Amino acid sequence: MSAGNFDVYRSVVNLGEGPKMLGADFRVTDDKKRAFDSLTFSMHQWGGEPYSVLRGSAVKDGVYRVTGEFRSLAYFNNLPSFANPLLARGASFSQNSYDSRRRYSSVEIEFFPGRRFVPFFGYSRDWARGRGVLPYFTEANEYPVPVALKDRTDEYRGGVRMHFDKFHLTLEQGGIQFIDAQEAGYSAFNPGNNTADLFGRAQSLSRLNQIYDVTGSGIFSRVAGTASPFRWINVFGQFLYSKPETKANYAAGATGVFLQLNTLRFFTGQQDAAAAFAKQPHPSGNIGFELRPFRRLRIVESLMTDRLHNATSALIAEAVLFPGVTTAEQQQAFLTDRLVYNYHRQELNAFFDITSRIMLRGGFRYVWGDSSYSAPRLNPFRAEERGEIEQKVGIAGVNVRWSQKASFNGEFEAASSDRMYFRTSLNDYKRMRARGRYQVKPSLMLSANLSFLDNQNPSPGLRFDLRQRSDSVSVQWLPKEGRRFSLLGDYTRSTLRSDLLYLNPAFLQPERSFYRENAHIATALLDVNLFKVGARQARVSGGGSLFVSSFSRATEYYQPFGRFTMPVHRTLEWFGEWRWYCYGQTAYRYESFRTNHIILGIRFLM
Repeated sequence: MSAGNFDVYRSVVNLGEGPKMLGADFRVTDDKKRAFDSLTFSMHQWGGEPYSVLRGSAVKDGVYRVTGEFRSLAYFNNLPSFANPLLARGASFSQNSYDSRRRYSSVEIEFFPGRRFVPFFGYSRDWARGRGVLPYFTEANEYPVPVALKDRTDEYRGGVRMHFDKFHLTLEQGGIQFIDAQEAGYSAFNPGNNTADLFGRAQSLSRLNQIYDVTGSGIFSRVAGTASPFRWINVFGQFLYSKPETKANYAAGATGVFLQLNTLRFFTGQQDAAAAFAKQPHPSGNIGFELRPFRRLRIVESLMTDRLHNATSALIAEAVLFPGVTTAEQQQAFLTDRLVYNYHRQELNAFFDITSRIMLRGGFRYVWGDSSYSAPRLNPFRAEERGEIEQKVGIAGVNVRWSQKASFNGEFEAASSDRMYFRTSLNDYKRMRARGRYQVKPSLMLSANLSFLDNQNPSPGLRFDLRQRSDSVSVQWLPKEGRRFSLLGDYTRSTLRSDLLYLNPAFLQPERSFYRENAHIATALLDVNLFKVGARQARVSGGGSLFVSSFSRATEYYQPFGRFTMPVHRTLEWFGEWRWYCYGQTAYRYESFRTNHIILGIRFLM
C-alpha cells in the first residue's frame, strides 16, 4: 500500500499479495459413457482474494447429476468512525470490528434427471471463524474488548421433483443445525468509554472472562408446484413450514471498579449467568395465478402470508461483590416472552397490449398484518405491546417498443399507509423508475435510467422525510463491431436526503438525525485491438471508475486501471493489469488510503 489507513483499505478493497489463480475452467467428456458423460470444473479468484469460488459437476444422462460448490469470503470491517464514542478524544480504533473468514460448501445429487420423478438429496455447510472487538456493557460504562467468533450451520434436505404434462410438483423435507459462539478473555487495565469520575472514583475493567453460546436445530418442509390446467390459465403456489428450537447460554465474570446505579455503590466483581430456550414455529406460503382471457390481456394475482410465533423463557442469575464484603449479593429472575408476527400481501396486476409495440400495466397491492410482544419493563401500564401494518399501493407502468432500435419502459408506485411496524419503513411514498434505449446506428447505442423515491411519515415525534433520486446515461460505441476498438461509458448523478426525529435514550429527549448526499459516479472503458499473433489478438485496455460525493459525509474514491494481453503461442498469452485505489473523506482524513495494485501472469488456452 502506498499510504494511508491499512484497516480502511482492507474494509473497502482487501486485495492481497502473492501468487494468484484468477481463473480455471475445464470440461472432460467420456466418449464411452461408462461412469460419467461429462465432468466440469471451475475456480476463480484464489490467492489473496477476498472472495473465491470453486464449482464442479458430474453428469450421466438419465442416471444422475451431481453439483458441488465451495465459496470463501474474507470479511474485514474496521472503520474508526463507526460507533466510536471516543472519536472526539482522538481514539482512532473501532469498537465494533470484525476480521473473519466465512466459508460455504454445498453438494446436491439428482437421480434420473429429465424423467417424471427426480429424487434429490442435498447438504450444505456455512461456517466462519475469526476475531473482533466488541463492547462489554455494565450499568454505567462500556469497555471495548477483543473477542473470538465462530459459527456453523449445517442443512440436510431431500425430496422428489415430479414433472407431468400439465403440472410440476416438488416435495422437500430437511433439517438444520447451527452453533453460534463468542468468547472474550481480557486481562489489562481498561478505563472504558466513560472516563469521568463519578462520586470521586473512576470506573475501570481489569479482568473479563465471557462466553456466549447459542445452539439450535429444526426441521422444515416445503411443497411447491405449478400447473397449467387450461391454455388460458397458469397456477402456482408454495408452502413452507419450519420449527427451529434454540438454546442460549451466557456466562461472564468481571473484576474492576464498577458503579451500581440503583444503590449508587461501587463494587469490584460481578458474575452473570443466563440460560434461555426458544421455540419458533414458522409457516409461510404464497399462491397465485396468471389468467389470459383475451389475446391482449394478462391478469396476474398473488397472495402471500407469513406467520411467526416465538415463545421464549430465560433464567438469569447475577452475583455482585462489594468491597469489604466476603459474600456476594445475588439476584435471580425467571422471564418469559412471546412474539406473534403476522404479515400478508395481496397483489393484482393487469397487462394490456394496446398495440404490438405498446403495453400498459395497472395494479394494486394491499399489505396488512399485526404483531404482539411483551412491553418494556419501564412501562408500568401495559404487559403487552401491539403493532399493526396496513398499506395500499397503486401500480402503473408502460412498455414501449418503437422498433428494434428504440425501447422504453417505466413504472410508478404510490402508497398510502395507516400503520407501519418500523419507523423508517416506506410509509406514504411515491416511487418511479424509467429506462430507455436507442440504437443510433449499428455501432452506437445510448441508454438512460431514471429513478425517484419520495417517502413521508408525518407521525408526531418522527416526521420522517426521505428523498432519493438517481439519473444515469450510458454510451456503447463499437465501430466495425469492435474489431479495432470499443468504448463504454456510464455517468450517474444521485441525491439522497434523510430527515427524522429519534429519541435520545440517555436523556429521553427528541433529537434530529439529518443526512444529505449528492454524488457523481462515472465509469469508462476503452478496449483497443493491436495486432494478431496467430489466431489470437493482442489488446490493451484502459479506463476506471470514480465516486465523488458532497455534504454530510463528503467522499472521494478513484479507481483507474490499465490492462494488456499479449499472445505468445496459440495456447499461451501474457497479461498484466494495474489498478490504483484512492479513497478519502473530507471530515475523516484518517480513513484515507492510496494503493497501487499490479498483476502479471500467464493464461493457458486449450
